[in-house]
Amino acid sequence: MALSACEFDKTAIPRTDPRLALHGVLSPSASKQVVLLERTNSGRVQLVAPSFDLEDPIGSDAGIAETGALMTLTLPDGSTLVAHEDNNGKSGAGQGVYRFTLSGSSLQRNATYRLTVATAKGEQLTAQTSVPDGTPALAPASVAFDRASATLRLSWPSSPTARSYFVRVETPYGPRSFFTESTHVELPGLLRNLDVDDLPHVFLPGFTQAVTVSAVDSNYYDWYRTHNDQLSGEGLINRVVGGLGVFGSLVRLRFDNVQVTAPQTRAVEGHFQLDASTIASLGSRYLSFDLYVESPAARSGQSDALSGRYRPRPRIDYSGCPVCGLLGTARDGKIELVLLKDWSGADTVEVFDGALQSDTITGYFKFGGGPFKFVRQ
Repeated sequence: MALSACEFDKTAIPRTDPRLALHGVLSPSASKQVVLLERTNSGRVQLVAPSFDLEDPIGSDAGIAETGALMTLTLPDGSTLVAHEDNNGKSGAGQGVYRFTLSGSSLQRNATYRLTVATAKGEQLTAQTSVPDGTPALAPASVAFDRASATLRLSWPSSPTARSYFVRVETPYGPRSFFTESTHVELPGLLRNLDVDDLPHVFLPGFTQAVTVSAVDSNYYDWYRTHNDQLSGEGLINRVVGGLGVFGSLVRLRFDNVQVTAPQTRAVEGHFQLDASTIASLGSRYLSFDLYVESPAARSGQSDALSGRYRPRPRIDYSGCPVCGLLGTARDGKIELVLLKDWSGADTVEVFDGALQSDTITGYFKFGGGPFKFVRQ
């Protein structure tokens, strides 16, 4: 009787058919307008994806790209443009990425743009949007910000035809973003990222973080403020006829590059320069570290969390950023630094293990050898 009482009825969930899904946002700050076209994942296709590639956003993110579609955009004056697909025909990279040769500077405000999609299988999708008022912020402004004592205060001009304003802060763990109806917000220096499971700080000392504020239309606002329920699949507000997704528009009203700092008072903190007094130092591909204790250990026996930036040695075959972000840990004089590709925690280019003695960190790179010494300046 006890065993029978624990039995549950079993219900087979029927396999769904994949649906067309698109994502396109018209932007006055973009040189061309891009629309992604793919199919929803129904379990019929086994997905194996490499690391994410911005040039192949669907294929490298376990998506099912819809290639070979005819995509047209009807402009407010009645003329039409035909999109070109990035598909290179060899590796398949760029499938499902469609580009319109339409500069953002030519986008009209409060005028209707209509998107039409015809797939190779004869399916049809339609959608439309109207670009809100606003002058786009094209180049970032540099802002110094001490997260330990300051609050980042942002304000921007109003956009009368915008549905809402979208505030986004880039972090190495993923963005912190939210909508607001106001034309100003205040972001405390020790703000936590509610969009990430571990609730890390939004602002990391040593990092340069992009902060943007955009006026968005109703399509963008409704799509991103709603969420897809994992079981029922319901909850999204969808205005794409014939499929799922969003075809919206935005105007970036504010664009800041925030240089995050904090007091450097602990032994492991500071600017550490490569000791170039020996010939062996020429083998180091990195010239300096700027280190901060991002979060001190909560209890004894744990490591302090580090953040900061590093400077690679200039060389002919190097195409990365001149200054990039790093994360790491420190405990009992032992230091591990993870050198990031650009400022993203999703990609690592090198790992450094070292020990701090007095003002000098001595250690080895996982791929670049050693030992190398870095001296606090």
